[in-house]
Amino acid sequence: MVDALLALLATLGALAATGLLIQRASKDRLLYLIAWSFTQVGLTLALLSMGVGFLAGYNGLLFRVMELGAALIGPVWLALGMIELIARYVQVRFAAWLFAISYTVVAIVILILDPLKGSLSKSLPKPGDTYDALPLLLIDGAHVVAVLALAGCTGVTAWLASKQDQEAAELLIPVALVALAGVLVVSGTRGFLPAPLAVIALGAAAGLVWYGAMRTIPVYDEEGYDDYEDEPATGYEEQGYAPASRPEPVPAPTPPPDQRRGELRFPEPSSEELRFPENTSIPVPEQPAYPESPAPNPAGPTAVDGIGQSPLAGLARQGALGGELANACGQITVYTLLDGRESAFDRLAADLVKAALAAEPETLIFASHEVVGAPTQRIFYQMFRDEAAFAAHRRQPHLQRFLAESRTHVIATNVIELKLGAAKVPLPAPEYPGR
Repeated sequence: MVDALLALLATLGALAATGLLIQRASKDRLLYLIAWSFTQVGLTLALLSMGVGFLAGYNGLLFRVMELGAALIGPVWLALGMIELIARYVQVRFAAWLFAISYTVVAIVILILDPLKGSLSKSLPKPGDTYDALPLLLIDGAHVVAVLALAGCTGVTAWLASKQDQEAAELLIPVALVALAGVLVVSGTRGFLPAPLAVIALGAAAGLVWYGAMRTIPVYDEEGYDDYEDEPATGYEEQGYAPASRPEPVPAPTPPPDQRRGELRFPEPSSEELRFPENTSIPVPEQPAYPESPAPNPAGPTAVDGIGQSPLAGLARQGALGGELANACGQITVYTLLDGRESAFDRLAADLVKAALAAEPETLIFASHEVVGAPTQRIFYQMFRDEAAFAAHRRQPHLQRFLAESRTHVIATNVIELKLGAAKVPLPAPEYPGR
């Protein structure tokens, strides 16, 4: 009776954790949360089966549900979610999903169809006394793979954190908690623990999975979404074209709108970045900045004078910046970030810009913008000398590393490719003798 009561209490706790995790997974649509939701469902069904078995006695259905949920689906999909969270290469994540799905399907078919042996009672059955060799081999394989994957992901995260990887340092504690949950799941389903300890192990594992998942994503302020209802109407509604069925809003005092809403600005640089080399050896010319009466060109106005033709053509003849822009192309990338991930994304963006400055001489402009009034948006503006420079940029290892490491911070991405048309570009400084 005590075992049944303990199992039912653990079931209620696991059910609450499962509901919260599924709600979060449906909102954020992150694959590792979806995988851990399967783990939570399996653990909840296993605990429910244990509670019913302690009360009414075990049968083939309750035993199979317990083994499928806690011994197979629980550890396998827990390890899959961990790999999805940690792995920075899409090939690794794809292989993990392929293995987990195929292994789960094959094992479920065998565990359901394989006949049971022995008799079942109200005591917790042991897999070794009830299953034949093949189902036991599949369960053992799931446990070995899960333990190795969880231990490997934890070790890699700890190693990256020791190398000053900010993202790994933030994930270290949640990863350790989820790995501990995997150890508890395996321990509670091997048949080595007495019934009360097995129930406690599975219940604690469900709680650790939920808590670890919550630590890997930002906690949203649910009340903050109500603020959008108080914003003034925009667009057609502002001009009086609101639908007739909509009731008239009650006027309420609102703060004045931000006049800079939608304005782009550069992120504030740190004081360490505002260091310019001092150079006092540059001679200052005594003549005025521009000649008072430049000598006329006897051949008439030409592109060299910058008169009579387009500014880009004149600059191209002079070999200045306009020449570099003659075949220029560009790209605008708009990132929508998860709330609370702005700082982590900005650190990755700063590293990307530094790498582009050092290794991409054909990249003319690479700017990361914040959007005033939209703190979760970032806009990259990039301009390249030509299509070859653009193609070379796409192959850079620092760009691939940025795309892999930033994906956990980004909800949506919008890419706009550009061709340079009419433009105003900086003119080159005039050359003077002795300068």
